[in-house]
Amino acid sequence: MQAAHCAMVVALHNFPDDPELESARQHLEKAIALSHEYRKVRNSIFWNVLPLKAKKRIRYSCNQLAFDVYSHMIDLAHLLNQYAALQNSHMLTAPKSWQELVNNLAHAFRWIEREHPTEINSLQLSLPSVTQPVLED
Repeated sequence: MQAAHCAMVVALHNFPDDPELESARQHLEKAIALSHEYRKVRNSIFWNVLPLKAKKRIRYSCNQLAFDVYSHMIDLAHLLNQYAALQNSHMLTAPKSWQELVNNLAHAFRWIEREHPTEINSLQLSLPSVTQPVLED
């Protein structure tokens, strides 16, 4: 997550100052904050001396943070794609640092996908179990 965090921070520095991209910027800022939180949680403990139950709880928290980071990155990508399509349809040129932004976000995506494939592909919503009444004929 460290490499992805660094790529996202650099992407934020290259983010265009366009009011139409404010929502996308907020998704990127949230992803950066969550990846920082992931690093703080993951590095704040001594894994060798921690009881198994606590390790499972911390891994669950880290997995949830990784999933949330990736979710914000997906939302960011959708917004940037819509913006790029709009710019192309009006035949406008890309912002000055657009290529650097896209490159850093691509690296962040790749690093998150490489480091956390299970969390981003398999994490499902946890729904409370509800017993359904049995219908009798």
